Amino acid sequence: MRGLVRGFTIVALPLAIIAADPGRAGAQGQPSRALPVAEPLYPTRVEALLGTPNLVLVTDYYWIDTRFGPNMRIDAVIVEALDTGARVKGVRVHVRDDENKNRQEGTSYLDIDELMRLSKSLTAMAERAGKWAYDDRQATELSLTTNGGFRLAIRQSAREPRAFLSTGLIDPAVTSIELADLPTLKHAFDQALAILTSK
Repeated sequence: MRGLVRGFTIVALPLAIIAADPGRAGAQGQPSRALPVAEPLYPTRVEALLGTPNLVLVTDYYWIDTRFGPNMRIDAVIVEALDTGARVKGVRVHVRDDENKNRQEGTSYLDIDELMRLSKSLTAMAERAGKWAYDDRQATELSLTTNGGFRLAIRQSAREPRAFLSTGLIDPAVTSIELADLPTLKHAFDQALAILTSK
């Protein structure tokens, strides 16, 4: 008799769960829902090639002269795989956080096609920000973000407009520059483009 009661208990428990959630019984035979597609591990072609295992890679870095001091560094980058002949070009941008000097700098990569768009966008953004007038808006922001997490934002609030540069997709490092420095920043990216197109 005790064995019979145990058997009923084992069968009754799953039936009680199904009775409490009728949709569960029908879902058993249906295919499961597709999981959401994950973001690519490497958002740029430069990072994808640099992160490819079992390849001999040659990576050339070309320092780009900027006058932004230790808080920002730009390098033109060319990566080539000796085994496959794959070759990609872009830039690497390092930013050190203005507020936390002890923190490691953030890094973002841009592919060469993104660099071309960024150079054109910098001119349009500087022109637009130069026309801002103080009105009843609390704040205005112009921004551009690349696949690798480099972000340029120009903000105007009660104070003078200022440009903010950040790198890194997760927990980005942020530094700021004067609006008047945007042409210098564009010149640095154009210098990188000139080096990359000549190689």
